[in-house]
Amino acid sequence: MEQSFQPPKRAGLLEFLKQSIGSQFVIPVYQRNYTWTANKEVKQYFDDLENVLKGKYNRHFLGILIYLDTQIDFSSREFSIIDGQQRLTTTFLILYAVRKLMLEKGLKNEAAQLENQFLINQYVDDKLKLKLKPLVADDEVYKQIVNDQIDEITQKGSNVYKNFDWIEKRIKYLTEADSSNQNKKVYSFNEILMAMDKLYVVCVPVTSSDSPQKIFESINSTGAKLVASDLIRNYILMDIQSDVQEDYYNKYWKKIEDNLTSDSKKLELFFRMFLACKIKSLPNISVVYSTFKDWFAEELEKNKSVEDILKEILTYARFYNNIYTKPIDSVDSKIRTAIKDFRNNLTEMPAPLLMEIYKLYQTVDEEGQPLVSADQFSAIINVVNVYLIRRSICALDTSDITRLFPTVMKDTLNESNGNYKNIVELLKKNLINKNRGKSAAMPTDDDIRNYLATANVYNNRVTLRVVFDKLETNNNPAPVDLTKLSVEHLMPQTPTKEWLEALNTDAETYEKNLHRLGNLTLASKVDNSKMKNKLWEYKKEILADTSHLIMNKKILEKEKWTLKEIDDRNKELIEDIIKLYPYLSASSDVIKKHDITIDWDGIIAIGTLYEEDGSVEIAEGSEIVKYNDETPEWCVDWYNTLLDDNIIKETENGAVFVKPYIASSQKKNGTALSAAAGLLLGGNRNGWEYWKDENGHSLNENKSLKKKLSDN
Repeated sequence: MEQSFQPPKRAGLLEFLKQSIGSQFVIPVYQRNYTWTANKEVKQYFDDLENVLKGKYNRHFLGILIYLDTQIDFSSREFSIIDGQQRLTTTFLILYAVRKLMLEKGLKNEAAQLENQFLINQYVDDKLKLKLKPLVADDEVYKQIVNDQIDEITQKGSNVYKNFDWIEKRIKYLTEADSSNQNKKVYSFNEILMAMDKLYVVCVPVTSSDSPQKIFESINSTGAKLVASDLIRNYILMDIQSDVQEDYYNKYWKKIEDNLTSDSKKLELFFRMFLACKIKSLPNISVVYSTFKDWFAEELEKNKSVEDILKEILTYARFYNNIYTKPIDSVDSKIRTAIKDFRNNLTEMPAPLLMEIYKLYQTVDEEGQPLVSADQFSAIINVVNVYLIRRSICALDTSDITRLFPTVMKDTLNESNGNYKNIVELLKKNLINKNRGKSAAMPTDDDIRNYLATANVYNNRVTLRVVFDKLETNNNPAPVDLTKLSVEHLMPQTPTKEWLEALNTDAETYEKNLHRLGNLTLASKVDNSKMKNKLWEYKKEILADTSHLIMNKKILEKEKWTLKEIDDRNKELIEDIIKLYPYLSASSDVIKKHDITIDWDGIIAIGTLYEEDGSVEIAEGSEIVKYNDETPEWCVDWYNTLLDDNIIKETENGAVFVKPYIASSQKKNGTALSAAAGLLLGGNRNGWEYWKDENGHSLNENKSLKKKLSDN
């Protein structure tokens, strides 16, 4: 029933409660939990009350109470609290503490009068009987306080109980004499209640036409702001009738928290990833709430109900739980190994992609088969895992791929077009092939070799530990307990005179080799404390305790540990890592490519043009013209980089590619044809003219291809 405008009013606490005959204050399920603590906010409240009681204050402003006023029937109303629930709940705890102490002193009439005027509604339905209906999370303890069953309370860690207990003791102190202090002032319950009425609030009733959600958002834009997940919960539930709110809270929101967490910040992260699934891009954290509101409104326009939307959010929460947090032994056995390996990456970036694939895995076709099989799902997780590990072991910046996965998800699903037969290959194409030569590229085998040859990998030991564990357990039929082991140095971190002499090296060279891959292994923490800076003979004796480890067996075969042994082991481990996490590329079934050549003035080059991203792969053996003083600077810089990276080598007539090389387009809708031709021929060239197809025709003649891959 729509209410007319009611102006704000100032009222004493008890006066306001007394006047609210037939009204129930409801703390909605979307509100924050009761978080006030006895030694902070409750103490401040009570200090203000005592100052009024002792005459230090005549009156005291307690705060603002904003509530949605809804008339239920001719005799009852619901006041749904928008702001002020903490102080209101504390007020009722004080009144119940006074009632309890009155009953203990045999003041039954006074206790009944207090209860009937301020704590309950008479002559109404039982569900409206209590003046205050607390938050669901606090309901059980509050009911026991209401029913004077204090001794039966088991949830003694609840803020409701702890604050009630603190308040009761404080009131008891004020109302009882102290034989050790004859001058102590003793107050009556009446005086305390009269003092409470001198604590006043400004009451602001609003109606549904006043847009309570907007008011709530405005209130929470100042002070301690709610995070997006809190605002989302409020937005979904605020405009729903309170009994339906409770139903939806218990059926959906509480289960969302059970699957994820009640931590608002972590829930915010989930909603960011959930929205990325829905809008196919990753929203900034600052706009998660506004983005959700826009998406929510669009869903309602599609004739979805609020319950439908909550069901969908809960479904994705279960996907997220299975991927990230559910005990691994409880995860679907068909995908358990892949999930376990993925979790070692400790990243939420792929969450949108993996949740959408999980949805396809859980959805069955007309024949009862999942749209994506367990083998496909595991393969997809493995592709993501290899991509992340390869980037991480090379210490590549994660900011380059923060927003990558929603785009990869969108492109992969769009290209699948409802037929998921090639979804693994399409994922490889969109995640790996399309990013070659870009900042989001997956490192090649040579990239890994070049980086790990000299890198300080001890600084990256979180990833290194994942790799070492995988090296140790992969294809190992015997279970290995690695929990008590850690990444440790073979050549000790502190270069002693004995070690420098044994290695026949100086401190600078020692330092350069100290944190290399080849000088690190898995050892128990106890073993490492014994090893310290001992020479190699003693280290071998200690490492014998971990001789069952595959990676330590070869170490123990060494008669000495020198820089050569470190270098040899470094190379060996690099190849093991490359084999364990092999470079992946999409099959030709999903790659649109064209064989192309350049044959100009004695220069011959062979290449492959990829339609998806316009990149050009220059084949091994392709030639580069001999540069001169007129060669553009950009060509020279590029040439020198390739020379430094051992991708080309100089010849009498110029240079030749000794490895395949991918030239990437620097334009969103362009190709690398002109750049590659310019590199090969030593100057600015129109690649469409110089590159020929397999029939020897200029690519410029292929109008349809040029339309697809315009240089703009």
